[in-house]
Amino acid sequence: MWIINCCRQAGGMMKENKSVYIMFIFLQSVLYGIGNPVTKIAFESISVYWCLALRFSLAFFVLMLFFGKKIIRELKSARIMDCLPASLCMAAAYISVNLALKWTTATNVGFLMSLPVVLAPVLARVVLKTKYEWKHIPVQAAVVAGLYLLCCGEEGFVFGKGEAFALITAAAVAGALVYGEKSLAGMSACTVSAAQAGLTAVISLALAAGLEELHVDSVTPAAWGVVAYLAIGCTCIAYLLQNTAVAKISSQTVSMLQTSQPVATAVFSFLILGELLTVRGYIGAAVILVCILAESVFARQGRRSV
Repeated sequence: MWIINCCRQAGGMMKENKSVYIMFIFLQSVLYGIGNPVTKIAFESISVYWCLALRFSLAFFVLMLFFGKKIIRELKSARIMDCLPASLCMAAAYISVNLALKWTTATNVGFLMSLPVVLAPVLARVVLKTKYEWKHIPVQAAVVAGLYLLCCGEEGFVFGKGEAFALITAAAVAGALVYGEKSLAGMSACTVSAAQAGLTAVISLALAAGLEELHVDSVTPAAWGVVAYLAIGCTCIAYLLQNTAVAKISSQTVSMLQTSQPVATAVFSFLILGELLTVRGYIGAAVILVCILAESVFARQGRRSV
């Protein structure tokens, strides 16, 4: 509840302080950093699409429980294209990332999921007509190098179907950030979050019903706990954090800050799954943190010059 209240009040209480929105994205990265490895635990007793269907259905119910009147009011006055592109991109992102986690390591997924830092500025230039500042290119290049060192290990990067789905996730996340920035011009963060969760739930339910069977008796208590965490922590809270931040700082900046996610994923993958981080991985994590600090400075300078 504290986080939800922070998302509600941030715009009014901290209009000039952008640091709080930067911290929102860091907190989101921690939530996802835990969520990526524990998702693999859930897959031991529950199928991918049913895990998604239950997660996003529960998330949509929770969002409607807290913000239902506001969500319905805003959706009635909105056009379908105000929220459909961002919602479709988010649905594609979460379906593809869960398939990626099924077929490859959580650390490799963390690396590829952070590639929106390269894709989002280009897409924003096309969709939002924003100016692309060339000073970001060296930082973006360094982030990609840092992500590679962090997640690929001593043997280099092996590309398979898990990595292919993670690439789809990266493109979809970039689209969700950019179109989400456009959606948030006329709707609140809770409404955009509910639309994204609701559409993902509908698509996931359709896929689950058509492709898989749910054996409730075989689902372990740990898997049910993971579904609850993913629904509340990695969907309701994480969506609100991201959409609140995107409404105040650019999608390009958010995509850069989200490169902290593979660092968090690597840490929790070690603690939860025993996935080891090499010396190169530690170097990569340090590079990413330096780049995030640089991008945070750029974001503040840009806001002061407006």
